[in-house]
Amino acid sequence: MPAKLALGFLITFPIFSACEDPSNLGLELDPNNNQIGVFYQEIPLTALVIQQDSLITTNPESLVFGSDEGDFFGKTEATAYSRLLFNRDLARPNSTATLDSVRFNFSIRAVNGNDLSTDKTIQVHRLNEQIREVNYYNFSRLDYEEEPIFSSSFNFSNRQDTLVFATITENAFAIELFEALKEGSAFSDIFTFRNFLPGLVFKGGQDENTSFNARPGNNTGFIFFYKNEGDTISRAYPIATGVNNNSARHFNQIVNDPTGTPTAQITEKFVAYDLGERAGAKNNTGILVKLDMSALDAFLDTLENVTFNQVTLEMGPLERNVATNRPPQFLQMFFTNETNRVLLGDLGAFAVQSDGRPQFDPATGDPFVGDAPALLAHNRENNIYRQTITSHVNAIYRGNLQRRDFILYPLVGGTDEYRQSLREFVLDSRSPVLKIFYSKARAF
Repeated sequence: MPAKLALGFLITFPIFSACEDPSNLGLELDPNNNQIGVFYQEIPLTALVIQQDSLITTNPESLVFGSDEGDFFGKTEATAYSRLLFNRDLARPNSTATLDSVRFNFSIRAVNGNDLSTDKTIQVHRLNEQIREVNYYNFSRLDYEEEPIFSSSFNFSNRQDTLVFATITENAFAIELFEALKEGSAFSDIFTFRNFLPGLVFKGGQDENTSFNARPGNNTGFIFFYKNEGDTISRAYPIATGVNNNSARHFNQIVNDPTGTPTAQITEKFVAYDLGERAGAKNNTGILVKLDMSALDAFLDTLENVTFNQVTLEMGPLERNVATNRPPQFLQMFFTNETNRVLLGDLGAFAVQSDGRPQFDPATGDPFVGDAPALLAHNRENNIYRQTITSHVNAIYRGNLQRRDFILYPLVGGTDEYRQSLREFVLDSRSPVLKIFYSKARAF
């Protein structure tokens, strides 16, 4: 660490100019304007990798399935499990109804893959055991039929958020389900129905290196088009992964094989690993980046009577920046310590707050818990994460806030993006840097 800091101090220099310097943006001046110079300092940081304990994946409002493979995380496969629902207020087909067609809709929120120029496959399997009223984790698994009910391929090269459907009118399972729908006994109540059909399992095509995020609800599931005797136009009856605004109970299973990759070194949970030249995080696996911020301490100890004009945290460039396989757009900076767990208070998790917002609670001295956390934002053009954290560093320097390390997590506006995909980012573990403009004041 001392060597790293020494390198940083070599690039400290004052900025003097007759013209307004961009670094003066947000400069806090004394009423007597006793500024004697604006200085610039870069503080190199280190990105470490940790793995959280079991990740609950129950009801994330996303069906995540498919695969992703790379030389840092290895091969990751996701499988989605979901109950099915039907609307008891909707009249079922009569016993003499005739089936016109059957569609299976997929409401696709996102498709992630480095190459979407070829068709990608979705497989739907029958679940053999029920999804219970318990928490399911990313390692959880239920038994399902190995042979899919059907598989269908779609082209997602032009659009990755879309509604696609497979026509499965001649499918034996679909015909069997329609006959049961007409007969009615399996649909007398939801519990009887679950005994008849516990649910469905969604998987991606083998070795296609593509993952999906589908919305559970009305638009992901079966639609039976039929005619009762005397009808001239078809009626529709859905059996789907949700009804109206209610999604059926669901969870996602994640299997990661890191064999032969840097992340194979991770053998213990909640332990920070320096994996050498690279670091990274991958959604749904529990693998996250921890930023070691301790280098900031030594720098702050050298300062006296200064004000921070602008402090920017940057990371990158990232190794991957494919239009159809972006990293998480935003990362929240949660506080952590030697436990490598997110630090919590009575009001929620502690995190860096946006510039200009309170950073600490003056009544308790704890970090402030607010609704406007600072977010590291990914810039697609230069492929880096960046955010200003001037108020945060000022609070540390003034003794109002304890300096803490960060756990980076893609949680934005209450939406837990981490549980909604297999997105990832990998970067040079020594690329994170604090870029600091600060001014000194005259002593009178």
